[in-house]
Amino acid sequence: MKRYKVLSATALATMLVTGTGTSALAFAAEKEMTTQQVQASHVFSKNFIEQTQNLDTVSMNNLDKAVQAALLGPDIKKLKVFDHEFNVKPAYISKMGNQTVVNGKISHHLSNRIDDQVFYRFIKENGEIKNLEIKIDRGGWTKITAPIGAIIAKYYAVPITSDLLTQIGQQLGALVDGKWEYAAEAIVAAIGLYVE
Repeated sequence: MKRYKVLSATALATMLVTGTGTSALAFAAEKEMTTQQVQASHVFSKNFIEQTQNLDTVSMNNLDKAVQAALLGPDIKKLKVFDHEFNVKPAYISKMGNQTVVNGKISHHLSNRIDDQVFYRFIKENGEIKNLEIKIDRGGWTKITAPIGAIIAKYYAVPITSDLLTQIGQQLGALVDGKWEYAAEAIVAAIGLYVE
């Protein structure tokens, strides 16, 4: 794989994700099937692994580093992608027949607060990504404002739902930290481009 291919794939992933907006996907229950756990060397070509591991870290941008951490390891912490810091863990990759199933986790790093957790799952078959699922477990301000808001609402006898408290936490987080979901989606899209 030549360097320009890595950069074009990264640019393509960025365009795909930023053009589509935030997804509202939820996790579905995984069907029972016989899966075969495989090492990275069984999922990716030898050439891909060698070239990825031999890339000079200076020439790799952070989106490429996130993909490398997810597909080949080791995990990487506080990696800045589109002005947001992420912790990327190696993904769980399995083969089911001619399909490659990828399950992974990315943490949106937040200082002095609980990190947002992004869980993703997709199937790649014949070069096509199918059944993309992204689930976000909010940390940050949502975990802080919900209990405090519930106590205040109860004290003043104001009816308030947990959904409203979550929404308030998300809006406060967006004001303080900015929108970050698109950056996590770009990482997932880039991972999807490289899985074979």
